[in-house]
Amino acid sequence: MIVVPHSWRDDHLWLDIQIETQERIGTALREMYADLERLSLSPNLILLVRQIEAGRSASEAHG
Repeated sequence: MIVVPHSWRDDHLWLDIQIETQERIGTALREMYADLERLSLSPNLILLVRQIEAGRSASEAHG
């Protein structure tokens, strides 16, 4: 959490802080997911992922 005294803020400073924080979180999540994709999955987990993906594709087609 970042605390900025009101007297130091202009209209855009708080927005800039929020945008920068969201970008950092997004970058961290993308890196984390990229690391997960490199891991080998068990056959049961691969089957589950395929079932979820197939369900998603079916619901999007009917969406």
